[in-house]
Amino acid sequence: MIQDQAGVSAPAPGLPELDLCVSGEIADTIIASGLTDRPVGDLVETVMSRLVAAGVPLARMLVGFRILHPLFDGMTISWTDESGVEVEYFQSLSEDNPDFTLSPFYWMLKEGQPELRLRLDRDTTVDRFPLLQRLRGEGFTGYLARVVSFGDKPMKVGTTDGLAISWSTKAQEGFSARDLSIMQQILAPLSLALRVLIKDQIAKNALNAFHGPLVGERILSGTIKRGDGERLTAALWYSDLRNSTGLADALSVEGFLELLNVYFDCAAGAVIEEGGQVLDIVGDAILAFFPVERSGDEAAATAALNAAVKAQERLAAAKVRACACAKEITFGVGVHFGDVVFGNAGTRERLKFGVIGRAVNEVARTQDMSKLLGQPIVATDEVVRRARADAGLRLNDMGLHDLRGIPAAKRLWALRHSTGAALANGR
Repeated sequence: MIQDQAGVSAPAPGLPELDLCVSGEIADTIIASGLTDRPVGDLVETVMSRLVAAGVPLARMLVGFRILHPLFDGMTISWTDESGVEVEYFQSLSEDNPDFTLSPFYWMLKEGQPELRLRLDRDTTVDRFPLLQRLRGEGFTGYLARVVSFGDKPMKVGTTDGLAISWSTKAQEGFSARDLSIMQQILAPLSLALRVLIKDQIAKNALNAFHGPLVGERILSGTIKRGDGERLTAALWYSDLRNSTGLADALSVEGFLELLNVYFDCAAGAVIEEGGQVLDIVGDAILAFFPVERSGDEAAATAALNAAVKAQERLAAAKVRACACAKEITFGVGVHFGDVVFGNAGTRERLKFGVIGRAVNEVARTQDMSKLLGQPIVATDEVVRRARADAGLRLNDMGLHDLRGIPAAKRLWALRHSTGAALANGR
């Protein structure tokens, strides 16, 4: 159904046999693209190029949908005849965001209108929406928007099961009946293909956010049974917040969570920046690793040690910025190198994908030594001798030490961050 300019619905005109073949071929292309593992932007690019080649005078297209992501509420994929495909993420798609509440899509969701068709150069409705005013100023003439629900219930503000899509043209006559019919014919297969790709993206986002990209990748590839796993060689990284119990008792719940997030930004943020994988956050402890499989011994060891340095530098910088939480934060880091088992363990109903083995215990005990030795970063000889000689690391030999539960004494090294003193002095 298509709304005319008065808002009255009228049936879409039928297509001649030739145009039915065109829309059918485009639909087949959409389905074929949806069966591949190509990025969603590639699908949009393919569809738009086929529609334009079929004579539909499109100059802009946008599809928007909500995603499950800790940093973003939504995502849009836009196409223009000048710039091609562009992807944008939005931190807030709520009623507190005027950019969203003043959009045509918000009005459609709020009013329960699945379709909006306008002549941008004639309809006064355009004046209600800043986006449509901008498009009118850029020479656009026709606009067609649809809200597609992935289920039996209509989409509402805040729901994730659906998408919104719009097409715009600069053709003097706007969209013809033929243009509208072809777009209507391909809407269902396009929405279905987008739904598959969107759901896949949401699954990847959720797994990456809660388990890290390396674990998420393995889970999605089918490594999901108890006992599935592999042996890996890696640089291991472990940090622990000092006096966490005292801080939890002294601060409000909100204050303590804010402090934890600052600590995680410093420590885990440095790991991610250096290409490592944050495997587990248990209370205020962070277990991470830098697998050799992708980089080699030297690169993995150097990256892990650099991450330890950068974690402490991040904390020093936060204190210089007078971050209220940062002044209460002190943490130690242990770095080690060894073999681990990387895989699934647990009960039949509840599994955990992570690393286990002697090397994991050793890196935790190495971090314990950072407190006993009064050093912010302590690394074992196994990781230090594998690091690049020209990495510029500031190392002090701390001699041999017994680690709790580890049979042989280990040579430990203290690692200092070069900018720590300067930052602490405000330079």
